[in-house]
Amino acid sequence: MKSKYSILAIFLLYGITTFGQNKPEVDYFKGSELFSTVQKFVSLGEHRTGTPTDLATSDWLGKELVSYGYDVKYLEFPIRQFFPEKVSLSNGKEIIKAFPLWWVNENISRTVTGTLVVADKGKTLKNNIALIHLPLKQQGPNQKKYIDSIINVGVKGIVAITDNPSGEIEAYNTNKDQQPWKVPIILIAPKDSTKALEFVKNGKAATLSINGTFKEVKGRNVYGTIGNGDQYIVISTPISGWFTCGGERGSGIAIWLSLAKWAAAQKSKYTFVFTGNSGHEHAFKGAHEYLEQNAPPVEKTHLWIHFGAGAATLEYKTTASGLVKQTNVDPKRRFFFNDLVKNSFNNAFAGIDAVKVLANENPGGELIYVAKKGYKRFAGVSYAHPFFHVKTDDATTTSPEILEETAKAFRDFIKEDIK
Repeated sequence: MKSKYSILAIFLLYGITTFGQNKPEVDYFKGSELFSTVQKFVSLGEHRTGTPTDLATSDWLGKELVSYGYDVKYLEFPIRQFFPEKVSLSNGKEIIKAFPLWWVNENISRTVTGTLVVADKGKTLKNNIALIHLPLKQQGPNQKKYIDSIINVGVKGIVAITDNPSGEIEAYNTNKDQQPWKVPIILIAPKDSTKALEFVKNGKAATLSINGTFKEVKGRNVYGTIGNGDQYIVISTPISGWFTCGGERGSGIAIWLSLAKWAAAQKSKYTFVFTGNSGHEHAFKGAHEYLEQNAPPVEKTHLWIHFGAGAATLEYKTTASGLVKQTNVDPKRRFFFNDLVKNSFNNAFAGIDAVKVLANENPGGELIYVAKKGYKRFAGVSYAHPFFHVKTDDATTTSPEILEETAKAFRDFIKEDIK
């Protein structure tokens, strides 16, 4: 039996051999924890700007940042929001569930009755309800121009089939300076297109209805700052969206939070700023507010990283029976970077499956406004995955494995860029 002195000697020897060795870096990027963050985000509800869920989200994220040691502030901005209650198309016997196309007009009748007529078929649209398809092959102003051309014919309302891979209703963001539509417009799912065409065929009166309330509310950004460096690293993400936004929004927020925890533990010569912006679906309102009021000066910002839609979502294969989920990341997701970060970006993302786009002036999502504001060094992700902007986008559209892989790649990018 070893004496107590022998045992003491062993412990002393162990202490000598281990003293001064670097402790292994804490793993801030465990896939299971990132996935739990996505689940938490989804569980809060539908994340439209100014809703109780939106405010609960910024409150939750703010408390997380405080717990990591960040100085946290909030930026509120007013918005007149519509809260839908019952939105539908009915012919008296059957009802098709629908969702409004924003902005909803509170100064018109939002319940109209008329014959449902397919647009572009040579039939009279005046005093009827037009049936169209969205999106158009050409987006943006062209889509608005097309809708306005139908409104100007004198229709009572518009029903839009939202063609997308999920088969569900897809919501659409507003454009800058967009005004409320002059007639009520509703969105329906592609899976209901056959039923809508039956409404057209029978020629009976159909009723388009948008019921809900308007409220003056506030969107709220949350941002946390840590460090005393003269140069800043900004990491941004939207926190609002149409529905629960699991893969669309949640995957980016999970990575954003993990990087915030990691950055707080670094002894960096940079000051880190993590901003989560509301108002995304309303022409990126919160992002514009942050850029105008709170963002660090361009000349003092070393790097800007943005997590837009679909940062880490799974691939889905299209089959005769519908979409089939795969276990790998969607290889069509789009990462953006500019020339000044090209080398560090390519080194960090060499083994990461994605479409990598060199974009000095026109990156995706909210990052485009960062570039237009004059920030010199940036990278980010923005991708419309198959469940983009639909109600069925929950936590199952991502996974622990792809979240962890993506988060670590962005960590490596930061480390590579500032070494």
